[in-house]
Amino acid sequence: MKTSNTLGRKIFAIALLFTLFASGMNAQSQAPVDTVCAGSNEFYKVPATPGSTYEWFISEGGRATYGVDTKKDSIRVAWSNSNVVAEDYVKLIETNKYGRKGDTITLKVLRFPVPTATISGSDTLFDGNTGTDKIKIDLTGTGPWDVVYNDGKTDVTITDIEASPYFLQTRSLSNPPEVHTFSLVSVKNKSGCAGQVSGSANVIVSPPIRTGNIIHN
Repeated sequence: MKTSNTLGRKIFAIALLFTLFASGMNAQSQAPVDTVCAGSNEFYKVPATPGSTYEWFISEGGRATYGVDTKKDSIRVAWSNSNVVAEDYVKLIETNKYGRKGDTITLKVLRFPVPTATISGSDTLFDGNTGTDKIKIDLTGTGPWDVVYNDGKTDVTITDIEASPYFLQTRSLSNPPEVHTFSLVSVKNKSGCAGQVSGSANVIVSPPIRTGNIIHN
């Protein structure tokens, strides 16, 4: 993800940062804010000035894999995994060809845990009845989450899930087929981190009873 992400993502990141760290705000809190997925590798750079060298500093949540030792205008950072939202930073000091150092430039980085989603549950319905609410999705990471699931026929998108577990309000199902198998297609959080999905759930649908006429033998 780049610093210049969508407006919605930037607003979300700044709002969350204010909520988490308002009590400890200082001059550095005015730094631009970036969002990354925990465990990701990200590229950072500044406009290069001929003859300048660049000294990079990265918080403990990240590890430079390129650019720091050579003092170039760009680096690549491997961010660590995390189970909670963590605040990190990337800092830079430029020294020009005359040996003059510039001000420290800071980029705040919010490192979001990669979410997971697991679907489970079962129910039995009568053909034509309303849907079920006994299928649940267990979520990890930091919400809100967006989930896509398939009910055996159609992909359905649910946005802005606030809490885990989440119970599906499914549509009315019919027979055939007798068994509708639910599975997850994708999960992501509001910072755009896509996660792993697993599990399945079954809904059995009983067909209507069509008893024949009574016959006198």
